[in-house]
Amino acid sequence: RLVERPDMQDSPNNWPLNVYTAYDSGLQVATGEYYMTMHSDVFVKRADWLDPFLTRMAEDDKVAGVGAWKLRLENPLYVVQKRVLGTAVKLVKNALGKKKHIAWRQGHFPRDYCAMYRRAPIIEHNLTFRPIFNAGANLAIAKQLWNAGYETRMMPVRELAEKIVHVGHATAVVVAERRLNHERAHIKAERRVEALFSEDWVKNLQDDVSLDS
Repeated sequence: RLVERPDMQDSPNNWPLNVYTAYDSGLQVATGEYYMTMHSDVFVKRADWLDPFLTRMAEDDKVAGVGAWKLRLENPLYVVQKRVLGTAVKLVKNALGKKKHIAWRQGHFPRDYCAMYRRAPIIEHNLTFRPIFNAGANLAIAKQLWNAGYETRMMPVRELAEKIVHVGHATAVVVAERRLNHERAHIKAERRVEALFSEDWVKNLQDDVSLDS
């Protein structure tokens, strides 16, 4: 079902807010137990793509959000190096008395490019996807759920990457009237789009005439 919102300012400068309010609008008309948020540059690769989400939701009634961190497959060696460096920096800061309390950390809450939520708690507690708590929408909805007594569960990035592809900034790349702020990032996004459409599984979808009906 297509829900149109002609009152929204559909301009490139208003895209982030349009996305967050679209999630809120969808919640009001949805009827299922679970609610998915998904960016327009996410592509599903496998029919069982929902299984990792549903498995974690079934673990406890208090689980109200499931997802992964940014779908970026980093070299394992680089990940180890980054962790070692990060630990060293923290030790130095602690020694200098500059330790900063952080209530959340990277990888600690689902990213909205492809995430599943339990719909009832969000409706019952009048929660919103719009940025609050001086944080982006991803963290905002997670913090609201935590404050309401619910949990969010994370899955490994590599597990989700087997099921879907998130191109990242692809929508901005294919819309001519606005380029990304950083030219280098825009070029990288263009290359990701080109790489995606050159993959065999995507070409098979394009050639499958049964999907045209």
